[in-house]
Amino acid sequence: MLSKYEIHKKNILNKIYENEKISRQELHELLDLRFATITKIVKDLIADGIIEESGEKRKREKGRPHSLLRIIPNCRFFVGCELNPENIIALILNIKGALIIKDKIEILKTDTKEDILKKIEILLKNVIEKSKIEKNKIYGIGFVDPGIIDVENGVSIFSSILPQWKNVETKKYIEEKLNINTFITGSAQAKVLSEKFFGEGKESKNFIFVEFGNGIGCGIMSEGKIVHGIGGVAGEFGHIKIKGIEENCNCGKKGCLEAVASIPSIEKRIETIIGKRLTIKEIVNEYEKNNQKIREILDGIFDIFSTSISNLINILNPEFVILDKNFLLFEKFLDEFIKKIKNNMVYDYPLKFKISNFDEDIGAIGGACLSISKFLGLDI
Repeated sequence: MLSKYEIHKKNILNKIYENEKISRQELHELLDLRFATITKIVKDLIADGIIEESGEKRKREKGRPHSLLRIIPNCRFFVGCELNPENIIALILNIKGALIIKDKIEILKTDTKEDILKKIEILLKNVIEKSKIEKNKIYGIGFVDPGIIDVENGVSIFSSILPQWKNVETKKYIEEKLNINTFITGSAQAKVLSEKFFGEGKESKNFIFVEFGNGIGCGIMSEGKIVHGIGGVAGEFGHIKIKGIEENCNCGKKGCLEAVASIPSIEKRIETIIGKRLTIKEIVNEYEKNNQKIREILDGIFDIFSTSISNLINILNPEFVILDKNFLLFEKFLDEFIKKIKNNMVYDYPLKFKISNFDEDIGAIGGACLSISKFLGLDI
């Protein structure tokens, strides 16, 4: 449990981070702390190499101008690492989100969970070594898991898109091998963090991120906080049940949204019906060429997917929806897809749809953001 001093220190640091540049007097007014407390903690943060005097002053109507404080961009560094079925991505950001280094390593279908753990260890050690950052300046590692997790204990329980990845003590393993504080989160939650810190969600307290790729998920930001649920598995949108769908899902159930609308599921369904294996880009190309069989299949999937997103919106009432960048695969008919979503909303309000600007790094960036949030003491 944090001491009163540590709580005040986190609150002050958070306000300096939020405001870019801020005076001691403004901190005093915002936090309602004694000025002597502000002065002492600011002095300690400067001594720790976390903040500095900006060299600028803010003029006032009366009295002397106030000196402004700011976060030192390279005061600490934050590692993000995401595991997905194709690869592991690791990167390091400074506290302002500047990318220091990034690398990745391939995952093979034959890899066991022990093989994957070893690859995570090797990749993280290589990234940190190549960055030439002193280890004591790395605050933590945010690990992004592709499945259901026990956040409190840092255990990867099960992944529908990486079946061998189950009952893994991920947090314990990484901390033992690297001796760095490690935090764990799910893929959709990490992507919401990326958007909140450095993307489309910076100015909003209420939005959802719809994940579309190897799996389907939903990250939820409500009143400025991520909705985790009791066990940290809120947002398993891909496993809502769709009436009339009999496809088996990798989670072991039947009729999940992910079993019909994820990219691998779309490719599999097309292959089953037309007898030919096509990539998602080839499928979209055939759709645009007005291939009637493929249009019929995809239109049915779009109806299911759009209605499911409408249901999310009806339940959560977000300010806007951020769609995974993979939705741009369907860019030429994305407007029609969004129109279908709006048609099934319970009432019409000025809901905005945005496409994420992040590429494949979004999850790993979210992992680093998780570490930043812990450093700042953010309740998010």
